[in-house]
Order: sequence, then C-alpha cells, then structure tokens
Amino acid sequence: MSDDIISELGINASGNDTVELDSLTLEALKKGPIDIFDNVYLGETRPHSLILCIDVRGFSDFMCNNDETVVFGLIKSFTANFLSCLNQFGYNCSYYKLLGDGALVIWDKLDGVAIKEAVTVFTTYIEFAREELFKPFGNLSIGGALVLDKVYKYEISAEASQLKYRDYVGYGINLACRLQNLAAGGELIVSKKLVDIGAIYATKNMDPEVMKKLRALKGVKPEDREAIFLYKDINPKIISIFKVLSLDF
Repeated sequence: MSDDIISELGINASGNDTVELDSLTLEALKKGPIDIFDNVYLGETRPHSLILCIDVRGFSDFMCNNDETVVFGLIKSFTANFLSCLNQFGYNCSYYKLLGDGALVIWDKLDGVAIKEAVTVFTTYIEFAREELFKPFGNLSIGGALVLDKVYKYEISAEASQLKYRDYVGYGINLACRLQNLAAGGELIVSKKLVDIGAIYATKNMDPEVMKKLRALKGVKPEDREAIFLYKDINPKIISIFKVLSLDF
C-alpha cells in the first residue's frame, strides 16, 4: 500500500513500522467484520437489535447483459456511495457487512435514533440510486427489509494474522435476508414486531402471490408468516415511545 493511500485512510506509519490510527478510523474498524487483534473476544446477546438488509433488483440480468468493466464500475460506485450514505445517515450503527450488490447493517441497541437512521439510510439511498446511480440502467432498483429481533455478537481470532473476525448471527438476520427477497424495487418490508410496538406505520400487502411466497420461506416463525408489512412512515412520537416502551418479547 502506497504512502499516499495510507495517508488518505487516516493511517500513519511510525519509524518502527507500526501503524497509528486516528480516532475516526478506529471507530470505523469497530463496525466492520475485521478488526485489529487485541486479545479481547466478545460473545454477547443483543436482545433488541435492528437489522437492515438491502439488495439490488435486476442485478443478475445486468451482469449477463453488460461488459465486465460496466459491471465493475457500477458495483464500485454502488458500494462507495452506500458507505458514504451510511457514514452520513447511519453513524450510530453497530456493524455493517457489504454483500456485493447488497448490504447488511445492524444497530444492536434499539431506540428512536436507531430506527430513524435505519429508515433514512434506506430511503436516502434508494432515492439516490433511482435518480442518479441506476438512471442509465432502467431495470435496476433496490428492495430491502428492516427487522427487530435478538442477535448474537461474537469475535474470533483470524488465524495467524494480527486481526480478529467479528460477526453477528441470529434469527432476525435470517428473517431480514429472507424478507428482502419479497420486496419489490423501492419497497422496505418491516417486521411485525416493529409495527406492533408502534414505531413504524405500515400497510399490509396481502396479495395472494406474495403471501404464497412468504409462506414458502424456510426458517420463518409462524407469526412472521401472517402478512407482509410495507413501510409507510415513522411514528413521529418515536422518541417519547421509547421512554415508556416495554420490549418484553
């Protein structure tokens, strides 16, 4: 890695070949899958977490119908702009993982700020993609799902390197990834729990074809097969809701 690139990343190399990181870079590392090894391994349960999963619609056909340089250029722009959006509007997220033509973002502490950030990241980015990023390609769009559920955070050593690997697992992640497949371009499916606690206003989609697909999903609890809830708006009283809300589920 060149000195110029290292400098741009906020990384300073000292005379004895050690690396010094500024505070912003350290904060960013804490939200990614790979972190600097510090002999501390986490194994924690986060009972009320928000999971946002997004994916590009039409990307498989796009790859088949375009030259690799076009595909590479789009995915680089998609990723770079999504990270910029996340840094600006989802600053308090706990973790993110890039998934090629999609992404997974987790806020492992539920409050009004987390819900606002998750929704804003989604709505802001689909608007940008529609008006700018995907404009030359009419068949591309973004769908997603936002789920409230328990997740488990863990860290392991990355073998011989001086790095450690961090990840989250849990039913909520599986549910978000499955539900997003049912979202049309521009749609954000929200979990029943988010609607039940009054944080999100949503409309039910009881279309027979969509319901058939929902009930065919594997590894989904019965209560999450009852209906598809499409995001409509955030409850404007969301901050006061969390002052009195009991999340015993």
